Amino acid sequence: MKRRQTPRQWLALDRDEQSAWRTVRRLPPGTGVLLLCRDLSKRERSVMLAKLRRIAATRGLTISDEAEGGGARVHNMRELRRANLAKIPLIFLSPVFPTASHPDWRPLPRMRAAAMIQLAKAPVIALGGMSERRFWLVKALGFQGWAGIGAWARSRSKRSS
Repeated sequence: MKRRQTPRQWLALDRDEQSAWRTVRRLPPGTGVLLLCRDLSKRERSVMLAKLRRIAATRGLTISDEAEGGGARVHNMRELRRANLAKIPLIFLSPVFPTASHPDWRPLPRMRAAAMIQLAKAPVIALGGMSERRFWLVKALGFQGWAGIGAWARSRSKRSS
């Protein structure tokens, strides 16, 4: 991730599908894209990153690749400690709300999330069941922004209705 202001809103890109690419192409300028897709081969990931960089250049997006240490999803204190020690530049704290991608995971208690944000050595982005509206409910805990997967698909469908 380049040294500039951290975007407030992020798309967590978790698969290489046409619907995901349509979403990326419709993101507002200044949005961040966290590339997850851990199951891709090195070559597939390289091709996907090249495609993402081309789109990002024309749309004014910021890219953070989890596999290259550009960001880390953190779910507990042990993972936060690991991210701090590795000097990860961006932390995605999850889950903040119940989420469809992990229905069996319980959201972090608010005060635990606030404590983890205070201990983080990098900006912290809320992840897990997030939307723009929900971000404003938890922003005061210290989150710098929010990230989602389903929120972008939902917002696209609302615009088209």
